[in-house]
Amino acid sequence: MIKSLLVLSLSVSLVSRLLAQSESYDTEVILDFNCQILPLYEGEKFELALSRSLYRDRDHQGELESTGEVAYFTPKEGDSHLDDYDYVMHGKIFKYAEEDGKAIVYISYGGLLMALKGEPRTLRSNTFKVGDNLYLLLKKFST
Repeated sequence: MIKSLLVLSLSVSLVSRLLAQSESYDTEVILDFNCQILPLYEGEKFELALSRSLYRDRDHQGELESTGEVAYFTPKEGDSHLDDYDYVMHGKIFKYAEEDGKAIVYISYGGLLMALKGEPRTLRSNTFKVGDNLYLLLKKFST
Protein backbone atom coordinates (compact mmCIF):
# COMPACT_ATOMS: atom_id res chain seq x y z
CA MET A 1 0.00 0.00 0.00
CA ILE A 2 1.24 3.50 -0.77
CA LYS A 3 2.29 5.16 2.48
CA SER A 4 3.11 8.56 1.04
CA LEU A 5 3.18 10.31 -2.31
CA LEU A 6 5.21 13.33 -3.37
CA VAL A 7 4.87 15.23 -6.63
CA LEU A 8 8.38 16.26 -7.62
CA SER A 9 8.92 19.89 -8.57
CA LEU A 10 9.64 19.96 -12.26
CA SER A 11 8.66 22.44 -14.94
CA VAL A 12 5.82 20.07 -15.75
CA SER A 13 4.71 17.79 -12.91
CA LEU A 14 4.81 14.46 -14.72
CA VAL A 15 6.77 12.63 -12.04
CA SER A 16 5.69 11.52 -8.58
CA ARG A 17 7.71 9.70 -5.94
CA LEU A 18 5.95 7.09 -3.88
CA LEU A 19 6.89 5.30 -0.68
CA ALA A 20 5.14 1.96 -0.29
CA GLN A 21 5.29 -1.04 2.03
CA SER A 22 4.77 -4.61 0.81
CA GLU A 23 1.96 -6.57 2.40
CA SER A 24 3.65 -9.89 1.57
CA TYR A 25 7.29 -9.24 2.51
CA ASP A 26 9.14 -6.96 4.91
CA THR A 27 10.06 -4.78 1.93
CA GLU A 28 9.75 -1.07 1.27
CA VAL A 29 10.01 0.72 -2.09
CA ILE A 30 10.66 4.31 -3.05
CA LEU A 31 9.82 4.82 -6.72
CA ASP A 32 9.76 7.69 -9.20
CA PHE A 33 7.12 7.19 -11.90
CA ASN A 34 5.20 9.11 -14.55
CA CYS A 35 1.95 10.00 -12.79
CA GLN A 36 0.18 10.99 -16.02
CA ILE A 37 0.62 7.50 -17.45
CA LEU A 38 -0.26 5.74 -14.18
CA PRO A 39 -2.04 7.96 -11.65
CA LEU A 40 -1.56 6.51 -8.15
CA TYR A 41 -2.79 8.04 -4.91
CA GLU A 42 -1.96 7.71 -1.23
CA GLY A 43 -3.63 4.64 0.28
CA GLU A 44 -4.00 2.82 -3.06
CA LYS A 45 -2.63 -0.66 -3.63
CA PHE A 46 -0.65 -1.95 -6.59
CA GLU A 47 1.33 -4.97 -7.69
CA LEU A 48 5.03 -4.48 -8.44
CA ALA A 49 7.09 -7.10 -10.25
CA LEU A 50 10.68 -7.15 -11.48
CA SER A 51 11.67 -9.27 -14.47
CA ARG A 52 14.75 -9.80 -16.59
CA SER A 53 12.54 -10.28 -19.66
CA LEU A 54 9.21 -9.04 -20.94
CA TYR A 55 8.36 -12.59 -21.97
CA ARG A 56 7.60 -15.58 -19.81
CA ASP A 57 9.66 -17.60 -22.32
CA ARG A 58 13.09 -15.93 -22.16
CA ASP A 59 14.05 -17.25 -25.61
CA HIS A 60 11.16 -15.32 -27.15
CA GLN A 61 12.30 -11.67 -27.36
CA GLY A 62 11.27 -8.60 -29.32
CA GLU A 63 13.31 -6.23 -31.43
CA LEU A 64 15.08 -3.21 -29.93
CA GLU A 65 15.86 -0.51 -32.48
CA SER A 66 17.87 2.59 -31.66
CA THR A 67 17.77 5.87 -33.55
CA GLY A 68 20.51 7.62 -31.61
CA GLU A 69 18.98 9.07 -28.46
CA VAL A 70 15.74 7.08 -28.49
CA ALA A 71 15.24 3.31 -28.46
CA TYR A 72 12.05 1.68 -29.69
CA PHE A 73 10.93 -1.78 -28.65
CA THR A 74 8.77 -3.80 -31.01
CA PRO A 75 7.39 -6.85 -29.22
CA LYS A 76 7.00 -10.13 -31.04
CA GLU A 77 3.78 -12.03 -30.66
CA GLY A 78 3.91 -14.33 -27.72
CA ASP A 79 3.32 -14.78 -24.05
CA SER A 80 4.32 -11.28 -22.87
CA HIS A 81 4.08 -9.56 -19.48
CA LEU A 82 3.08 -6.34 -21.29
CA ASP A 83 -0.58 -7.30 -21.48
CA ASP A 84 -0.75 -8.07 -17.75
CA TYR A 85 0.51 -4.74 -16.37
CA ASP A 86 -0.46 -1.07 -16.61
CA TYR A 87 3.02 0.46 -16.53
CA VAL A 88 6.41 -0.93 -17.60
CA MET A 89 9.91 0.58 -17.41
CA HIS A 90 13.33 -0.77 -18.37
CA GLY A 91 16.24 0.01 -16.06
CA LYS A 92 19.62 -0.91 -14.71
CA ILE A 93 20.82 -1.75 -11.20
CA PHE A 94 23.43 0.86 -10.28
CA LYS A 95 24.02 0.07 -6.59
CA TYR A 96 23.54 -2.71 -4.05
CA ALA A 97 24.14 -1.98 -0.38
CA GLU A 98 23.51 -3.47 3.04
CA GLU A 99 22.78 -0.98 5.82
CA ASP A 100 21.41 -1.57 9.33
CA GLY A 101 20.73 -5.22 8.58
CA LYS A 102 18.71 -4.42 5.43
CA ALA A 103 19.62 -4.87 1.77
CA ILE A 104 18.93 -1.97 -0.60
CA VAL A 105 18.80 -2.31 -4.38
CA TYR A 106 19.04 0.93 -6.39
CA ILE A 107 17.73 0.92 -9.97
CA SER A 108 17.62 3.74 -12.52
CA TYR A 109 14.90 3.76 -15.15
CA GLY A 110 16.27 6.45 -17.45
CA GLY A 111 16.61 8.88 -14.55
CA LEU A 112 13.50 7.74 -12.68
CA LEU A 113 14.89 6.06 -9.59
CA MET A 114 13.84 3.17 -7.39
CA ALA A 115 15.18 2.00 -4.04
CA LEU A 116 13.99 -1.41 -2.88
CA LYS A 117 14.77 -2.10 0.79
CA GLY A 118 14.25 -5.41 2.55
CA GLU A 119 15.74 -8.45 4.22
CA PRO A 120 19.06 -9.63 2.70
CA ARG A 121 17.61 -13.15 2.35
CA THR A 122 14.87 -11.67 0.11
CA LEU A 123 17.06 -9.20 -1.82
CA ARG A 124 20.15 -11.36 -2.27
CA SER A 125 23.30 -9.82 -3.75
CA ASN A 126 23.77 -12.80 -6.10
CA THR A 127 20.29 -12.11 -7.56
CA PHE A 128 20.56 -8.31 -7.81
CA LYS A 129 23.93 -7.54 -9.43
CA VAL A 130 25.15 -4.06 -10.31
CA GLY A 131 24.89 -3.58 -14.07
CA ASP A 132 22.00 -6.02 -14.54
CA ASN A 133 19.01 -4.85 -16.59
CA LEU A 134 15.52 -5.25 -15.14
CA TYR A 135 11.98 -4.45 -16.18
CA LEU A 136 9.68 -2.89 -13.62
CA LEU A 137 6.04 -3.91 -14.04
CA LEU A 138 3.22 -2.16 -12.15
CA LYS A 139 -0.45 -3.01 -12.00
CA LYS A 140 -2.93 -0.83 -10.14
CA PHE A 141 -5.52 -2.74 -8.11
CA SER A 142 -9.13 -1.83 -8.82
CA THR A 143 -10.89 -0.10 -5.97
